[in-house]
Amino acid sequence: MSFLSTRPLYWLVGFAGLTACQEKTGETTQVTAKQEPTTSLVVQPTVNKVSVTSLNDSANQQLVLGLGGAWINTTYAAYLRKTHSPRQADGHWGSSGITELLLDSRSYKGDSMALSLGAANHEGLPLRYVHLRLEPGLTAWPTTTEESESEADLLETSLRYHVNQGDTLLYLDQRQRTTHRVTTTAFRKLRSSLNTSRPFDDGLAPFINGLTFAGSQLVTDSTGHTYPVRLLATGQVQGWPGYSRYEVNTDFVGPFHELDTVFFDINQKTQQEWAFTKQGDTVRLYAVHDDTVTYKRQRGRLCYTLVRQSK
Repeated sequence: MSFLSTRPLYWLVGFAGLTACQEKTGETTQVTAKQEPTTSLVVQPTVNKVSVTSLNDSANQQLVLGLGGAWINTTYAAYLRKTHSPRQADGHWGSSGITELLLDSRSYKGDSMALSLGAANHEGLPLRYVHLRLEPGLTAWPTTTEESESEADLLETSLRYHVNQGDTLLYLDQRQRTTHRVTTTAFRKLRSSLNTSRPFDDGLAPFINGLTFAGSQLVTDSTGHTYPVRLLATGQVQGWPGYSRYEVNTDFVGPFHELDTVFFDINQKTQQEWAFTKQGDTVRLYAVHDDTVTYKRQRGRLCYTLVRQSK
């Protein structure tokens, strides 16, 4: 369904519900089994572009604020909610491989807003710019990139959104210039504070933390000693002696990635990595060791048991 039409005032109504359907993160995460198809492959004709009509100031502001923020691949989000396991959900993001995108509303200038794309939770693709323009008959906002890359030269990338009963999805369309085949990936908005230094950590990381670790925990160590700890969706650790931050691993490219793992104080002298399993409100942390013969990671002894007391 086209969200840009020859009557621009009509499609703006859809943005009134943008924030109402965001994925919950942190301590307000809602676990559901809902899953939407995230990618499809179709053939579409080339759109003939016509003269550009600028958005007025009020429409610009509403549009930019509505689109701004982090958006997660809907199929990937559904697998995370279902399994609470980044390892099991790995790869369940469709043919485009795009797990998350970030639209930075603060970058808006002229008709353009910066678009960052996260590929397979492993790397970011070249920065793109979404051009928020009204072009009669055009069903998507086109994007451009300043970097030259062979794959990008063969793709035309655009964004469009669809609102259905207050549920807003953002679609990334990637069209092959030679075959006109289009790969479409659906995204749902995450709550994000748009951290400029690590932008994707404000989207995916709090979402996963909310599903796995965030909340007030009663921790029991291997000696039987028990004490309360609070883990925040932002990655902060409160009350755990010797540790201040935690980070759940979501990048499984390369060897030694057979298990779900979490880092405490990553890249610090006190860094510790544990394998984890989650069942209901209970998370167990295990020692890990790497088999240099098979190049596989193996789980060792039980180190800690965390029982969530509240979110």
